[in-house]
Amino acid sequence: MTDALDRRRFLKVLGVTGAGAAAASCGIGPEPTERLIPYLVQPEDQVPGVATYYATTCRECAAGCGVRVRVREGRAVKLEGNPDSPINRGRLCARGQAALQGLYNPDRVPHPMVRNANGTFEEIDWDGAIQRLEGRVREAAGKGIVFLTGAERSSFGDLIDEWMKQVGGRRLSYEPFGFEALRAGNRMTFGTAAVPTYDFANAKYVLSFGADFLDTWLSPVEFQNGFAQSHAFDGSRPAGMAKYVYVGPRLSLTGMNADEWVAAKPGTEGLLALAMAQVIMSQHLARVPADASRLVGTLSAYSP
Repeated sequence: MTDALDRRRFLKVLGVTGAGAAAASCGIGPEPTERLIPYLVQPEDQVPGVATYYATTCRECAAGCGVRVRVREGRAVKLEGNPDSPINRGRLCARGQAALQGLYNPDRVPHPMVRNANGTFEEIDWDGAIQRLEGRVREAAGKGIVFLTGAERSSFGDLIDEWMKQVGGRRLSYEPFGFEALRAGNRMTFGTAAVPTYDFANAKYVLSFGADFLDTWLSPVEFQNGFAQSHAFDGSRPAGMAKYVYVGPRLSLTGMNADEWVAAKPGTEGLLALAMAQVIMSQHLARVPADASRLVGTLSAYSP
């Protein structure tokens, strides 16, 4: 060897070989080579290197925020809120931003699958899947057909409803976060069994009993926009900044933004609300409906 091996170069070589040996012993190697296959038939609306944007609806929760999808060479690469959406007005939460992870998840089922004689699933082509579905729908006509979806707030739900009406079936909505209690309360109060929307932008006083509306409850991005308007220092508002009180056992994102946090014990938020109603009625602290007298006996059990 004619080149001198100084100490600095020796340590570099030692570090690289040591790291390589450690990686090899742990079973870590280079990623498998994948070949990029260009379009055989180039779509007219796709230009290499130029992004295309599509408007759609986020399906990560039941809020249904409007999103714009940035597409490069036929692949969705970024999601952003749609400024024209009346729900989120251009904003998008972290869950919506991460929706692409579900699209490119390696465990996602990208093709129709059918159970074979061995009890395992195997892939079939789309034409075969559509033919099987058509045959099963015809066999079940008149016997009961149910289409299971999430809590749809877009035109997809209307499309399924119309299709079920044509084939004599019905659509059943499923949502991991059940809103049946909220629907029942809305029916008892306003006569409509529906999930209500709340206009936080024009609120003057907000009292929340465990409703984490800035984090996960109903439509958090929509509520965040409205809350930011009502709870900001804006001289144009006649009533000034809205007052906000949060009642809940955990100092969540909603609780941290409150002017006052009441740390109630878990499960006692409703008891506190009933006790407040009893005090308001018994001490005549506010105007009450004409038929409120029928609640006197019920509320007397919750006197603080």
